[in-house]
Amino acid sequence: MIVTGEASGDLHGAHVVREIKKLLPDIDCYGVGGTQMQQAGVDIQTNVSELSVVGLVEVLKHYPRLRKILSKTKDTLKLKKPDLLILIDSPDFNLPLAKAAKQYGIKIMYYISPQIWAWRKGRIKLIQKYVDMMAVVFPFEEKFYLDAGVPVEYVGHPLIKEARATIEKNQFITLTGLDSSKKLIGLFPGSRVSEIENNYPILLGAANNLLQKRQDIQFITPIATTLSDDLIKKYILETDIEVHTTSENIYNVINACDAIAAASGTVTLQITLMQVPMLIVYKISPITYRIFKRIVKFTYAGIANVIAEKEISREFIQADATSENVSVELNKLLSDEQYISEMKSNMQDIRDILGDKDGSATSARLAVKLITDK
Repeated sequence: MIVTGEASGDLHGAHVVREIKKLLPDIDCYGVGGTQMQQAGVDIQTNVSELSVVGLVEVLKHYPRLRKILSKTKDTLKLKKPDLLILIDSPDFNLPLAKAAKQYGIKIMYYISPQIWAWRKGRIKLIQKYVDMMAVVFPFEEKFYLDAGVPVEYVGHPLIKEARATIEKNQFITLTGLDSSKKLIGLFPGSRVSEIENNYPILLGAANNLLQKRQDIQFITPIATTLSDDLIKKYILETDIEVHTTSENIYNVINACDAIAAASGTVTLQITLMQVPMLIVYKISPITYRIFKRIVKFTYAGIANVIAEKEISREFIQADATSENVSVELNKLLSDEQYISEMKSNMQDIRDILGDKDGSATSARLAVKLITDK
């Protein structure tokens, strides 16, 4: 059984399942995920879109529904008793599930660690108690868990092998009907409904501001599998801006862009690995933000900035997340050659730090060992 609570986990889970099936072709996989995992052969019991909620206030609002899904998932565990439960990030859903699985004698592998090194470190006690193996994707996480006495292996980040375009930039531009004479700016608002509500108006406002200054630009927004086309297009229709939308391979979209404004999340690491100039924007409810400021202990929101321990891509968080700020930075990302060159060099450094381990294949081997080692 494999469980994730967001779009990026759906993608990573799909890759791991495919690698597991190379080693155990007859294995039966089911769980909580989305389109990507379904295409990899996972029997989806609950769609990941039902869990895609971010922020304390937002979670409270949806709490009864989320609790019902958790209860249903626990029932599936008890009924089917899988040989292994693979949990992907999403700790508020997955740690209670780990507790239930341990009661039923089910082995647990946690793939892609919650950011407990940054906030709510007390969760390490739950991981010590319930998890049989942590498969971590950042080198510094391995030492964190070793020091805590938790079985752990640094498997490599799955995005390292994934982060490449399948078609050339010019081919993508032609196939999607974009204008090859104009620069392409990516507006990446996130993969959750609340992220779209909070971030997309800012990005669209920035696009409008930029169009007042230059005419050699066009815009594109990728639509995550957890979202509906109608939601994205509703926001676009409320403006006078033409924004191309696509569900095409995310790396082809990133590769085609000259600059990107992205909501904080996994996509910012995807962009970093593709070495496309980027800024990061993020806004949540004021109450949630005030609470987070008290309990979150890291300096940066973007994971590449966290790894680098410096702001290699500018971050515009909460009050700084304005259309004016974003448009000014986007213009710089299109025009300042020295700034662009330095950012790309820093992005290459992140790729070098993460190394070349195949995260999906290594995690699959760990999973199979847990399944077959009785």
